[in-house]
This record gives sequence, structure tokens and C-alpha cells, in this order.
Amino acid sequence: MTIRSHIRRGLIISIFASSAWLAQAALAETIKTDASSYIQQNATLHNWLNKNVDNNPSVLAALSAIDSAGFQQVAASKALYNPELEFDTESVDDVSTTTLGISQTIDWGDSRGAKSSFANSQRLLADMAFQSTQRRIALELLASLSELYTAEALKSLAEQSDSLMQRFATLAKQRFDTGDLGRVDVDLAMLSSAQARFKLADAMSKQIRARQNLMALTGVTNSELPKMPTHFPDPKSQSLDVDSTVQQLPQMLEATAAVQLAQANIKVQLGQGVAKPTVALRAGREESAEVLGLTFSMPFQVRNTFKAEVDAANAQMIQAEREANGVYRALKNRFEIADASYDLSRSAWLFWETSAANTLNEQILLLERIWKAGELNTTDYLIQLSQALETKASAIQQRGHLWTDWSEWLIATGRIQHWLLNNAGEK
Repeated sequence: MTIRSHIRRGLIISIFASSAWLAQAALAETIKTDASSYIQQNATLHNWLNKNVDNNPSVLAALSAIDSAGFQQVAASKALYNPELEFDTESVDDVSTTTLGISQTIDWGDSRGAKSSFANSQRLLADMAFQSTQRRIALELLASLSELYTAEALKSLAEQSDSLMQRFATLAKQRFDTGDLGRVDVDLAMLSSAQARFKLADAMSKQIRARQNLMALTGVTNSELPKMPTHFPDPKSQSLDVDSTVQQLPQMLEATAAVQLAQANIKVQLGQGVAKPTVALRAGREESAEVLGLTFSMPFQVRNTFKAEVDAANAQMIQAEREANGVYRALKNRFEIADASYDLSRSAWLFWETSAANTLNEQILLLERIWKAGELNTTDYLIQLSQALETKASAIQQRGHLWTDWSEWLIATGRIQHWLLNNAGEK
């Protein structure tokens, strides 16, 4: 190996070494970025997210469920039984009797209150389901947007790789014509160029699918898309208590509301087992005499005591409680995983961004100059070039993972509530 080759290889190593030496200082400076700039930077993303969440069919359906629950609240607040008016007239052996009566069934056992409580619980459940749906759609939108930008970046990288390999094949052919390269090297260059073309086709296909998936989710074919964030808040800067945070998540509140709904249903079923008496008052005339009567009737709850309905409602409550416990465990686990994953992804990306990102393109150009000078054989050149391109692809994928982990972190820790406008109370 020539002295010049040693110098050039040493130059590559020194570039990475000096960058790594500066990584810690740059990383610390990045972490100190003001949180207010983070919010301002993502204002466009915030508006885009709210617009598409609000217009999503699933969110609109959940909003309609709130409207329905509101009407059910009104209906449950009304009296269960209307008064009944009765008119009776008869004539027997020239004796005419005419009476006018009114009867009212009494809500003994306060079934109205039980049904009103049940309707209130339904409204609460609808509210929580709406917020849970909002967050689910928000996560799908952020994940789909991240997938699209990652696919576009990988496509651009595949185009760069295809261009480099085509140039490499052309230069290899020229050097073969001048006798500087053998047939094996030329064939290797041609195969590498074909492989790069295959990767480009695959990257273009994935980019098309990612765009179509986002269009299907937003329902908009052509619209300006917001940029994903480039600054990410430190998850350790605002530590949250896991238990209290999980208890306030919409998914947990939805599960709790389901328990309250089941409890309210028990009271409704108990009310069915309470006999409802009816009081009737009637007045009239029989010949020249006035008639006045009072009737009291009480059904006997003998053939059906409604105990089975109460037992079924109680079993449903137990089921809801157990499901709520399962939801709590799942959400707590999701919180801890999201927090740890986001922290790891953020640290890895910041290190890459502040150390090696700017030197990779320089390395690719330097490798080509060394190979053209004949100081690096074709096989080693392809190995190092492929490694550089794969590293760049890994960096793009890592950024996509960071966006995904950041989105999941927003949802799992409840921070997404600052991004979404709650429209449930506006209806």
C-alpha cells in the first residue's frame, strides 16, 4: 500500500474521530433547546393533525355517539309513566252511569333516577371513547406521515445509490478499455449497478404505498404536508408519575366509565324488580247520585322477580372491572415501554446527527477519488461504499423509528392532549 493510501485512509479515520470527540458537547447543546421553539416549530403539524383528526370518519362517528348519549340523558330525565285518562258510560235498565277517571302509576323504587344515572354514565363513556378515538387516529396519522417521509428519504438515497453505481460502472468500463481494470472488476461493477436499480424500484414502490396509505387516512389526494419535528423534547426533563398519569389517560377513563355504566345498569335492573303501584281516581253520576271512587292496584312480582337480570348485570360489572384492571396494566406497560424506547431512539439519533451525519457524504466522495487513483481495489471500494450507503439508510430508518417512538410517547404519556383540541364539549 502506498504512502498516499495510508494518508487518505488516515484522513477518513480522523474525520470520524474528531466528530466523535465533539459529539458530547453538541449533544448537550441540542438537549438544552428551548421547549417554546419546539412548540412553535410544530405549529403547522399541530394544525394539520387537528384538522385531519376532526374530519376523520371514526372521530365523527364517536362525536355522533356523544350526541346520541346526550339525547338519551334528556330522555332519561323525563317521567317514566304518563297519567291515563279514562271515560266510562253505561246504561242498564234505564239506569245511566257516567264516570271520568284519571290514573297514575307511581315510580316506586326510583327507576327514573336509576335510568338517569345510567344515561349519565353512557354520556361519560361516549366522551371518553371520543377522546380515545381521537388519540388513536392521531397516532395513525403521525405514524403514516412518518412512514411517508421515511420512504421518500429512502427513495432519494436509492436514487443516489443508483446514480453512484451507474457512474461506477461507466468509469469501470473506461478503465477496462485503457487496461487499468480486469473483466472481473467490470462485471462486478455491472452487477452492482443492476442491484442498485432493483433497490431503487423497491424504494419507489414503498414510497407510493406510503403516500396512498396517508391519502386513504386523510381522505385528501393533494395537500401540502407538514414537516415532522427535527427537535425532540427530553423525556427526562418532565418526569411523570406513572400511576397517576395512566389513571388520567382517556383509555383508562373509558374503562372506568364502562365500570360505572355497569354499576348503573345494576340499579336499573333492581328497579325492574320493584312493584309499581297505580292509583286511580274517578268521579261521575249515576242517575241523580254522584259517584266518587278511588282505586289502588299493585302488581305481584311472582312469575318474574327480575333476579336473573340483576345477576346478569352484576356479572357484567365484574367483567368490566376485570377488563379495567387489564387496561390499566396494558397502559402502564405501554407508558414504560414508550418512555424508554423514545429516550433510546432520541439519544441514538442525536449522536448520529451531531457526529457522523455530515461526514458520510464526504467519505463517499473520498472513496471514489481513492479508487480512481488506483489506490483502492474495486472489491474494497464496493464494500466500503455499500457500507456507507447502508449506514445512511440505517440513519434514515432510525429517524423514522424516532418519529414513531415520539408519536407513541405522546400518546402513552398523555402529552398528546396538548396537541388535540377537544371538540366533544362543543356539541
